[in-house]
Amino acid sequence: MIYKWANGLFLYQLAPSFFYTRQDLVTWLFMQTGMHQWLLYNSFGQISFDIAFYTMPLLYLVIYKYKPKLSAVTALVMLLVNFCYVQCYTLYPSNSIEGHIAWLLFPIVFIPQNKRTSMLLFEGLRYFFLFYFASAGIWKLAQGGAFSISQMSGVLLYQHNQLLTSSSGYWQAGLILYFIENQHLSYFLYISATLLELCFSIGFFTKKYDRLLVFAFLLFILMDILIMRMPYFEVFPLLLTLWFSKAKKMQVNLLH
Repeated sequence: MIYKWANGLFLYQLAPSFFYTRQDLVTWLFMQTGMHQWLLYNSFGQISFDIAFYTMPLLYLVIYKYKPKLSAVTALVMLLVNFCYVQCYTLYPSNSIEGHIAWLLFPIVFIPQNKRTSMLLFEGLRYFFLFYFASAGIWKLAQGGAFSISQMSGVLLYQHNQLLTSSSGYWQAGLILYFIENQHLSYFLYISATLLELCFSIGFFTKKYDRLLVFAFLLFILMDILIMRMPYFEVFPLLLTLWFSKAKKMQVNLLH
């Protein structure tokens, strides 16, 4: 929250004036509510959405501690608030919905009153996260990008064309330009990223390497920030599903 506010990434700071339509059925159905249009040029609505979105986790924590019987309802409300906010936020030219997947899914874990059900959902999130990352590597193979030496250079040129033309003296622009001009080096990065993503498929067969996958993901995110300028910090909660996957208490809850 602090990071996004400091970088002018709250909804009210972006002050959206137009939106674009994603090509998926869920988005089309959501757009029938007209909520994304209502927020355009609506400063009060944007601030209200920001406040609701960023205070819901704290509200849930307070309810869970002092009124646990209401925690399930609060978690359900948080799920709905997150869904509406993320849908609107990513319909505007801000960020991709993939980067907000943890906000969309994690509240589901807190809805059941039964701890065993919550642990099963937590386990399910682990498999989703593995699929989320491994499928990206499979997609690179299926689309042929992993077999084209110029792929990464082309992606960098397309992704950062505005930075390269308007802020060519910036250190990150120089770094990106270096990789664009050195196709073999940028292709090596692309192949390395593809292999790293494919490594997450190991998690479907064993939990032995889950914590290594956590560090692999952190390395991927670091390179994404340096080379692609894409800070996917909001995916971090899903790392908990790998870090605690072998916790004894969790395994006992699942067994009983």
